[in-house]
Amino acid sequence: MFRNMAYAGVSAASAGLLLILFIAAGRTLGDVEFGKFSFALALGTIFETLMDFGLHQVTIRAVARDRSQATALLHHTLGIKLVWTTGALVALVATATILRSEWDVRLACYLLGGSLVLRSYMLTIRGVLQGLERFGWDSFVVVTDRAILLIVGVAALAAGGGLRSLAMAFVVARGVALALSAWMTHTHLGGLGLRFDRAIWRELQTTALPLGFFLVVLNLYSYVDAVMLGVMRTDVETGLYTAAYRVYEGLSYAPSVIAAVLTPRLSALFVSDRIRHRRLALVGLAGSTALAVAVGTVAYQFATPLMTRLFGEDFAPAAAPFRILCVGLGFVFAIWVLHAIAISVNRERLLLTTGIIGLVVNVGLNFYLIPHQGASGAALATVAGEGVSLVVLVIGLWTHM
Repeated sequence: MFRNMAYAGVSAASAGLLLILFIAAGRTLGDVEFGKFSFALALGTIFETLMDFGLHQVTIRAVARDRSQATALLHHTLGIKLVWTTGALVALVATATILRSEWDVRLACYLLGGSLVLRSYMLTIRGVLQGLERFGWDSFVVVTDRAILLIVGVAALAAGGGLRSLAMAFVVARGVALALSAWMTHTHLGGLGLRFDRAIWRELQTTALPLGFFLVVLNLYSYVDAVMLGVMRTDVETGLYTAAYRVYEGLSYAPSVIAAVLTPRLSALFVSDRIRHRRLALVGLAGSTALAVAVGTVAYQFATPLMTRLFGEDFAPAAAPFRILCVGLGFVFAIWVLHAIAISVNRERLLLTTGIIGLVVNVGLNFYLIPHQGASGAALATVAGEGVSLVVLVIGLWTHM
């Protein structure tokens, strides 16, 4: 398991490549254009969940419990996604057109949405690899995707193309990364393919629905702040908040390593050894919480130099919302592991309930706090929603651990 955690750690650490790209974008585009880019990416990421709708997590669990079905599950899931990605992309285009009148923002939304379709297919490949506990190849897919995106994105920025060129770079990079992932899949899983079986599709999607609704809610919860700031305030404030949130999000990749390794192992133990399942779950939760205290304390103390060193002096005001978000790291680190535990014990409906409650709290507070406090108000709403979500998860899982 420690080797798997090391590979998962490499995957999580590669998020630093994305952070470098965001830093380059912030410094090159300026606060206004970076705010537009942040809005487009946040909106696209919200709709990305509709392209998968819980199939990724269900695939991990199903493959972990019956590895002989790995290739068949891959092909069936890819087939189902043809339906979901088409619908999600249409919905994204319509929403972007309604929310923003500027053509450059709309075009960025459309292009980034297309790149997220390609990433969604890579997510399916990763789900099968994680279920098989082949974290080395999963790490290859993730690192390759992010490295190509960094290279192509920085090249577009260096060429002076601006927002449109950066959005186009996402499409090109993700297309190349998907092609490489398909080649790797052909070598290890027999290649990509599409299968249609009404009974299997119904079973997969029925199982995934509660988790899918939860993930839609979770993505709304994570990125609705930037969308609401873009509509209710200014592109500058959207950019400031996104700079703070991206660093905070990068820090929260640490518990994702623990959760990624725990999910298949806990799923298998739940049906074979409940005592070991409980022990491993508690160890993971304790380790994640301790890590949050250490990381959050350091990040809070160095908030201002961190923001200015990364994004430039124009982003010094981003330190205020970042400090607020640092307080919430203790919540989100524990939540990552609790999500893994909930999936392993088939409590997807609890995840959905938790997500809805957290989203309602977050959006409700955003409507009040954003007009009065801008980016700091959005950060306060995020932390409050995380605290409520943590309480709901602990109560719901107490009798299942």
